[in-house]
Amino acid sequence: MKLAKKYDFIIIGSGFGGAMSAYKLMSKGYSVLIIEKGKRPLRDDSCWDEVRLHLKDPMYRSSTPFYVDQKNGKIETMWSDDTVGGMSTLYGAVSFRMREDDFNGPPLADKNERDLSCAWPYSYKDIAPYYSEAEKLLGIAGEKGSDITEPPIKGKFPQRANAVFSRPSKKLWKSAQDLGLHPFLLPMAINFDGKHGKGQCIRCSTCDHYLCKIEAKNDLSVAILPYLESKGVALLSQSRALKINTVKNRAVSVDIANESTGEIYTIKADNIICSGGALYSPYILLCSKIDEITGNKNIGHYLMRHINGVVAGVFPSVANPDKILQKQIGIPDFYFGDPEGKRKPYGPWGMIQDVSSIGKGVIKANSPAGLKTIAAFLSDYLINLLCIAEDTPNYNNRVFINNSAKDNFGMPTLHVYHRYSKRDIMARNALYKEAKRILRNAGALLFYSMPIETFSHALGTCRMGLNPETSVVDENCKVHGMKNLYVIDGSAMPSGGSVNPSLTIAALALKAADSIS
Repeated sequence: MKLAKKYDFIIIGSGFGGAMSAYKLMSKGYSVLIIEKGKRPLRDDSCWDEVRLHLKDPMYRSSTPFYVDQKNGKIETMWSDDTVGGMSTLYGAVSFRMREDDFNGPPLADKNERDLSCAWPYSYKDIAPYYSEAEKLLGIAGEKGSDITEPPIKGKFPQRANAVFSRPSKKLWKSAQDLGLHPFLLPMAINFDGKHGKGQCIRCSTCDHYLCKIEAKNDLSVAILPYLESKGVALLSQSRALKINTVKNRAVSVDIANESTGEIYTIKADNIICSGGALYSPYILLCSKIDEITGNKNIGHYLMRHINGVVAGVFPSVANPDKILQKQIGIPDFYFGDPEGKRKPYGPWGMIQDVSSIGKGVIKANSPAGLKTIAAFLSDYLINLLCIAEDTPNYNNRVFINNSAKDNFGMPTLHVYHRYSKRDIMARNALYKEAKRILRNAGALLFYSMPIETFSHALGTCRMGLNPETSVVDENCKVHGMKNLYVIDGSAMPSGGSVNPSLTIAALALKAADSIS
């Protein structure tokens, strides 16, 4: 690829923030370069191979780890999976709009009120047209009006939701209805009808945590990025943005390392957008000393990631003998908390979703010694419910750099500190209890609850706000104190609601990029 000496915009990251920003800026006639540290995903048998994807020498594992303190001061070494398209290539494709009240801030502890200090600088009504645009671009399949908590939506979803149930989903749907609950079909970025994407979905059981071999999942490497490249957007894969160079309060260029050769070079731009996600975007800003230039003490702080967990029910027979898609229904009745307003915590609890079991190999690898074989065997008998609760922003939860330790590119190492609040844990536990009730009514004999400790839903580390004293970027995602530097991804979200964040990040990016003239 022949690169220009200078671009109107350099975008760091090709996930939902970067790809949707590039789409909007390209449509305005700007020249755009996307820098992505991940590889272009292969579409071969490796897509459905859990060993190659997740176990022995994972093929998309980042070349540099990050270090996490999330419990008892024990430091864990973690790696991200890096691909062109960001985490969209491996996500489960569930594509929610946040609820109207979610934009008013996260829940307050011990009160049925919202923390207005963390409210978004705009309302659901302001972002709603961009939600619609994102749904169209991603070909979302959904059923309007079936989710009792959904916000106002104009028009219909691009395609109808998948209503061909797996056996586990049938059991969960019936159980929820029998209990007086209101199950609905999840909105998903999957080409079910064959008219909204590339390949048509065959409803296989390898979707969430897997790449789609036939490109039926409308991830960004299928639905958006090829179109952008055909229109002249340049995309550098396996290229790591090391540092943003500045002159006073202007960003002028980016230092880039080729992941394969180690070559380091610099490209200039009139504007620079960080879209590396809630861990990598603040890391880049800190490595570039943007905190020192602007005096902003919030960069990297207020890390959120939802407080997620899976409740697995063990059933007396094989749960999904047909091996078909098992991520189909949501149960929204507890999104705003106890429907009767009696049980704690007061205020929102979150969303419950149908979710497939992870592969036998991954279960075996992550089970305690002595239980690995039985855990892998029982995986065929599991039906699972995913519980997603909102975690409340905390200044001490953060991404930071260690200048005394260097990675293989000579840059400071990336570190993460995170703890959940008492209120967060209460909300997840309340959802766990309801999930067990649904599974028990469906016929489960035993239960196992497993917290999710990844950062797949990481948010908030460069949050939006009107006050530079309490936020990093303004309502248009421009960094306070900088003339031409933006952070457009999940980092900018000041609160996260209790739904999968990908569609909100996409809508946020379309809105922010639309404001740039």
